[in-house]
Amino acid sequence: LIHGHTHRPAMHDLTANGEQAHRVVLGAWHSEGSMIKVTPEGVELIAFPF
Repeated sequence: LIHGHTHRPAMHDLTANGEQAHRVVLGAWHSEGSMIKVTPEGVELIAFPF
């Protein structure tokens, strides 16, 4: 699950329907932006300045 603009960017592990899952929270776009990078190795949360 990916959602955003909560002012608290983070990555969370959780269980959904008995399966391991991840929740990625993108930050609000005030002083910096945030994005995710998905590769076969995993998911990375990246912050960047404007």
